[in-house]
Amino acid sequence: MVYALALCSAAFVGIGNAIQQRAAARAPSGAVLHWRLLGYLLHQRLWLAGIGTSAVGNVLAGIALGLGSVAQVEPLSVTAVLFAMAIAAVWSRYRVGRREWSGAIAVVAGIVMFLLVGRPGPGRLDAPVWQWAVAAASIGGITTGLVSLARRMRPQHEAAVLGIGAGMLFGLQAALTSAAVGRLFERGLLAMLVDWTPYAVLIIAIIGILLAQSAYKLAPLPVSYPPVAAAEPLAGVAIGIGVLGGTLTVTPVGVAIELAALAVMTVGVYALASSHLVVAHHKPHHLPHLPHRPHHK
Repeated sequence: MVYALALCSAAFVGIGNAIQQRAAARAPSGAVLHWRLLGYLLHQRLWLAGIGTSAVGNVLAGIALGLGSVAQVEPLSVTAVLFAMAIAAVWSRYRVGRREWSGAIAVVAGIVMFLLVGRPGPGRLDAPVWQWAVAAASIGGITTGLVSLARRMRPQHEAAVLGIGAGMLFGLQAALTSAAVGRLFERGLLAMLVDWTPYAVLIIAIIGILLAQSAYKLAPLPVSYPPVAAAEPLAGVAIGIGVLGGTLTVTPVGVAIELAALAVMTVGVYALASSHLVVAHHKPHHLPHLPHRPHHK
């Protein structure tokens, strides 16, 4: 049941993200990493349909996390890339070619290999607040650094880096969702509503959505979405181990295979970031707006 729910969740999330990217690509130039991007998207029916579709997937993922664990659910979440790519290939005006499919498959294969060999084991359902605070501060600091780095890059690389930041936030969101749903199942709805975790999930989700939509604005889905889907399970597993006391295979052979898997994933992300689709995505009339976006020196 847990795996079936996780796979259905991935399908809804992948399709929903494909719809969101199509809407975000039409947003005004200069809205990247600004709250007005979300303000614009909130008035777009297409984007709202994409968010609604993804929300169904997130509800299914929440149920799966409540019945199982982050270690069981997160490996299947990365297959959302394949569902999203299939929708993009059918729906978009550009052709998703061999390079894009190979890059996406490399990302999925690398993450799945890492998780299967690493065999992350479930830990406890919750942790002290201070441990969650340390995890949130760590993820927040890394994400802030990624955003600062991304704003100095070309659009395709900026999209990939912002996607990684969004994925890390979504991984933290998944771990907190697991704790919140576990509390719901154990103590009831009222106990969950008076707890801090649902509200932390909401805040992190909003920030993650801003980064993800900015990535979608900068580059087409085959380039911008795989980094999101790759970073989420890695962050989720790291939090599951560091905060919730989960386990990971650390034998010499296991570590070597895990590093090789991460290398495969990295190659896949690079292949997508250098895709010719970014050139097609950024038409000439967008270019004059780019220098006006603030950049850190």
